Amino acid sequence: MTRSKWFLHEDRAFEVRDLRVMTSFEIWIYEDECPIRQHSVVSLGDASRGLAAGIDVLGRAMETAIDDVQAGRFALAPAKPVVLAAG
Repeated sequence: MTRSKWFLHEDRAFEVRDLRVMTSFEIWIYEDECPIRQHSVVSLGDASRGLAAGIDVLGRAMETAIDDVQAGRFALAPAKPVVLAAG
């Protein structure tokens, strides 16, 4: 099951999602249901060992992604311009 966390940054709403790919989880940043950029990868082994020790490694990676965006350590594309339909 995919996990996600929402956050606001510079008046834009983003979502961080984990995506299971083979033996790892990729951490992706989404905006308007579209993937923008991959932030990091957590191995399934690390996630499993963390849970066995009571540590949510995947949750921490998702929080790190949010922190990195908000601190300016992880750049995202500028917002798309809003186009109003003539009418």
